[in-house]
Amino acid sequence: MKVLPQMNGEFLYIPFVGAIIERVVGGEKQVLVQTREKKSDPKYSGSLEIPGGKFRANEDVYETLKREVKEECGLDITNISGQDKRKNYINRKDSSDIIEPFCVTQMANGPFIGIIFLCKAEGKLLSKTNETKDSQWIGYGDLKEIVDKNPERIYTAFLAPLKKYFNL
Repeated sequence: MKVLPQMNGEFLYIPFVGAIIERVVGGEKQVLVQTREKKSDPKYSGSLEIPGGKFRANEDVYETLKREVKEECGLDITNISGQDKRKNYINRKDSSDIIEPFCVTQMANGPFIGIIFLCKAEGKLLSKTNETKDSQWIGYGDLKEIVDKNPERIYTAFLAPLKKYFNL
């Protein structure tokens, strides 16, 4: 049984980030995917997913994204689309920022709501972590076909963002 966060007796959604990481090799666009492997989530273990994960307390959204990508697949993010548009507003010795992600997604039955970014990254892929395995670059057209024709192969939290990415 999962324990959901609460505030004043109300159950809350759990925010997370996700990275659609692109590269071009030999003129072909590729997207990074990995296989979800979490003992705590047998329903979705074995599904394809993009790298992502939950925030730590007081962690900046872009730092969370960079940390999760490094932990899950070993890559270092070199570019986050929209990060240069960040605006910070200070008020009463506190601040709030405007960020422009690729999209925001919500799982209908909870408990997750995600902020998804388009990214570039470099480094050596990890073959296995405690939550993922088989990180790999897949051709844009091949992944688009999986998302379109076999959506059950995709972790649900990332299905809607990938459908948006492929204009499906």
